[in-house]
Amino acid sequence: MVMLILSTFCIGAVLGARCKVLILVPFIGLGSITILAGGIARGDNASAILIAAALASISLQIGYFCGIFTRYGVAQSRHRAAVHQEPAR
Repeated sequence: MVMLILSTFCIGAVLGARCKVLILVPFIGLGSITILAGGIARGDNASAILIAAALASISLQIGYFCGIFTRYGVAQSRHRAAVHQEPAR
């Protein structure tokens, strides 16, 4: 379960740094389908599958927002560096 949460968090952070918010819907759907298939293949009960899907979705969204904040911080530091640079003469 911990590996699932960490991996979806990292995927969400990469998506947040690179993509727009509409990409979350397909990835949440794809992740839920994958978790459902894996849970059925392992013979897990329905509550365990639903909990895993919910935790993965939440972790993906938190990672996405962390990726957005990282992208914002990088853009701010680039902007500050460009403003403080002296123009070439």
